[in-house]
Amino acid sequence: MTTIEEVIKALDENKVQVVCQVAPALRVSIGEEFGYAPGTILTKKLVGALKEAGFDRVFDTSTAADVVTAEEGTEFLKRLRTGECLPLFTSCCPASILYVENNFPHYVDHFCTVKSPQQTMGSLIKTYYARALGLKQKDLYSVSIMPCVVKKLEAKRPEMEFDGIRHVDAVLTTRDIAKLLKDRGIDLKKSKETEFDSLLGDASGAGQLFGVTGGVCEALLRFVSYKLEPKKKRIDFKEIRGNKGFREKEITIKGKKYKVAIVHGLHNLKDLLSNEKKFEKYHVIELMVCPSGCIGGGGQPISTPEIREARRKALIKVDAKEKERLCVDNPEFKKLYKDYLGAPGSRTAVSLLHTQRICLKCNSILSEKIKQDLD
Repeated sequence: MTTIEEVIKALDENKVQVVCQVAPALRVSIGEEFGYAPGTILTKKLVGALKEAGFDRVFDTSTAADVVTAEEGTEFLKRLRTGECLPLFTSCCPASILYVENNFPHYVDHFCTVKSPQQTMGSLIKTYYARALGLKQKDLYSVSIMPCVVKKLEAKRPEMEFDGIRHVDAVLTTRDIAKLLKDRGIDLKKSKETEFDSLLGDASGAGQLFGVTGGVCEALLRFVSYKLEPKKKRIDFKEIRGNKGFREKEITIKGKKYKVAIVHGLHNLKDLLSNEKKFEKYHVIELMVCPSGCIGGGGQPISTPEIREARRKALIKVDAKEKERLCVDNPEFKKLYKDYLGAPGSRTAVSLLHTQRICLKCNSILSEKIKQDLD
């Protein structure tokens, strides 16, 4: 049985509540499967189509990206204090993690220990959301809709579960969900515009930037600026945007210079990681395997550089129009931490949202399983 068939079975059986999350890249690419021009922003129409297809709740993976930003930023600031395991690698791209694990295993500890937005959202659905609605984990079927084929493997990694219960039960790519919608007779052009469901459906502009190369790093820099200079916090870091496979910039925050590198494409990853002297000069490295980041993912509609550029500009436009453009300003982010997680880097946050891949040098994060009381 293919993943699409498994999801359809879950949608049709009505034995469990089927919840899905939608990655930010899809809002500017799914339309290409239905005749829209590349870069057309169709967030609300996609939510409406998914509701029509039978999904009980539709959440925004960008909300989890806001959480990842705060957790990653907190870990980064701690590493800056200790001076250990720098540069920090962003941990959102499962293909880059696999590449480093298999080719540069001595650099694995440089990855941030927070899970990707997909897995963070899956974890929150099976805990925070389940508890809020009084549901048991076994009564939830969690689907993620991603631009990335490797996300299917990420969801099956051994660290992505709670006592045998997966954070994410099924992963569909952009092309998969387009097929599912078409098979169910749903035309995106005719779908009713609908908002994401509350609790895990509101996101800042920064969270939605995760779909494009440089977006993860920009979200992180916004958080670091907020923490270090709250009265003069900086939002836009336009100098790190672009489409080149390797970009490096020096960013000044509160009088201190931070060297960042934005890398996408396997050959660019290999070139950087093979050069130890160059590698060591950075504070943060954003790693993405696919061209232009997630908008150029392997599960997306086939693209050209021009199509990817249209998608990239569209996501930047989405960010610019948001009222809240910093993760900590997101109302649902605030509620999540107030009601459940406590604070970024707290024991609860680490237990739920971080992996066992700990920096052995600085022991920066103590990660442990927590007992679930939901089943």
